[in-house]
Amino acid sequence: MPVSTRILALLTILCAVTVGCGSAETADDSASPTTSASVPPTSPPPAANDPSPSCEATGRYTDYSEAAVADECYTDTILFFHAPWCPECRGFEEAIKGGDVPEGAQILKVDYDSATDLRKQHGVTIQSTFVRVDPAGETVKLWSGYGQDKSVGAILENTQ
Repeated sequence: MPVSTRILALLTILCAVTVGCGSAETADDSASPTTSASVPPTSPPPAANDPSPSCEATGRYTDYSEAAVADECYTDTILFFHAPWCPECRGFEEAIKGGDVPEGAQILKVDYDSATDLRKQHGVTIQSTFVRVDPAGETVKLWSGYGQDKSVGAILENTQ
């Protein structure tokens, strides 16, 4: 038998053995109940059955993050473009910390000086600006609080 025919025959046998062993392994793995990582194919992921019944949405004032914006527990998300050097911003921050952010609402502090892309995205041109966003982070309403009443109520009312 020529060498090329032998190689071809050997490759054919090797493929047949590999395919046969592979399907036998798969059948053995699916039938084995002792594998700790196996999950029955009929079990849906936990999120499909559990729509977050323990979702706590106490009002909060915290630093901005994309995860906080996407937090489904909050129905009202307002970005506060804050600069530490701005007296107006410091006044609003005192009012927010001293007031009560209502349940289901969050005010997220954004660093005005470093978040230039976020400022551009929402059309913010001055610090002490508040932007209500939807869960995808898109602008719903923009309000410049500069020189305005410094209270949580004013922020919520003017960003409706």
